[in-house]
Amino acid sequence: MAGLSFLLVVSACAATTATVSSTARAAAVRIEIAIDPVSMGPDLAAELAARHPWTPYEKEIARRLRVGSTGTGFFVNADGDLVTSAHVVLSGVRFRGLRFTHAEWDSMRRLLESVRDVWVTVGEGEQARSYLATPVAMAEELDLAVLRVSVPPGEEGRFVPLPIARGESLRVGQAVVALGFPEDEFLATEGRILSLIHGAEVHSDMQLVQSSDPETGATAITVSGTSRGPVGRLQHSAPTGHGNSGGPLLDRRGRVIGVAYALLSDTNGTARTDLNLGIAANVLRKFLREHAIAFTEVKQ
Repeated sequence: MAGLSFLLVVSACAATTATVSSTARAAAVRIEIAIDPVSMGPDLAAELAARHPWTPYEKEIARRLRVGSTGTGFFVNADGDLVTSAHVVLSGVRFRGLRFTHAEWDSMRRLLESVRDVWVTVGEGEQARSYLATPVAMAEELDLAVLRVSVPPGEEGRFVPLPIARGESLRVGQAVVALGFPEDEFLATEGRILSLIHGAEVHSDMQLVQSSDPETGATAITVSGTSRGPVGRLQHSAPTGHGNSGGPLLDRRGRVIGVAYALLSDTNGTARTDLNLGIAANVLRKFLREHAIAFTEVKQ
């Protein structure tokens, strides 16, 4: 019925836009991964061009050489630490969505990590500033990463962080706002939490449950986990698209309740606005604590 696709590689959906505070807008940043093909070796592009058909591994290398990748992040403290998706930092490598061997995955990751630059753009228009960032923490099994922005002397402490809510307070039907940069433009969209997905690992299996409204006949699909444990992910209806990966999911009070990381698409590749997935705030909080990253903790 559906297959998992990272947000980084799907098109933006028609969206119900939302109004957000200046604080929330200032905290969300655009992330760009720039690849230097020369550093990969002068003959690599020519070698790839001469091969046909490409293996999935070769196709992904060629794609990264051509387009790099983009995503979204948000500051968790004023000193320049920001959260995003691990797959954004890894230059958009989609191990779970491609039939790579583990050896090919490790090879690609080492290759791309050695030749990429991570740029973070803060602000918009004439006020926009770009900073080089360095990965300081990463958990591929959670699809979370922390980048530290390099700032000139005197600019420390100038960033606007978002507070992180308690994941245990999430509930189905709760309002959610997704912030991100689909198609490189800032967009805030709104929706609701449709299901809470239990299980510790972000990449663990999921089940799709289809139901119909007896009165209207409308079909709804909800996502559930296949293992026990605390809530690790959530399904929501705030439309997301290309460039939203790593962006914050906020409640009505502007607190982070999740991190956008993926969506489900139909077998024909068509993205559905009701099958957006996020990593729950309690997973994010634990990840930040384990890596000694300072953040504002919301108690209630």
